[in-house]
Amino acid sequence: MSAGRWAARGAAVFCVAFAGFQVALALGAPFGDIAWGGQTPFLSGPMRWASAGAAVYLLAAAALMEVRAGDWGRTWPRWPVFAFNAFLALQLALNTAANLAAKTGTERFGMGAASALGCLLCLVALTARRGA
Repeated sequence: MSAGRWAARGAAVFCVAFAGFQVALALGAPFGDIAWGGQTPFLSGPMRWASAGAAVYLLAAAALMEVRAGDWGRTWPRWPVFAFNAFLALQLALNTAANLAAKTGTERFGMGAASALGCLLCLVALTARRGA
């Protein structure tokens, strides 16, 4: 089994884990100081909705990365899933840059490292060949 397929699975797990983090933020967990710019430990109402939306997006991303790994949707067209994989890698690269520019050390180093790992997984997943 290829490293790309395992990386796609790892990216799916990464997305599910961060979806859980976003759900916790949406429900009022005091982790806002390491997310969304780190302004306050507890997110405001609109930011909680943004976290809920992010959780939905991340779960959809996890599902598409499972398709990329070849675990689901083997009959789906390859190029849209490949394109999403590339988009997610770019998005995580930009997120890493934003995290590294954050004011708080936790967001800068903790979340920066986490998003860099997700980006790396997505980049390796670009080499996945479904059915291989």
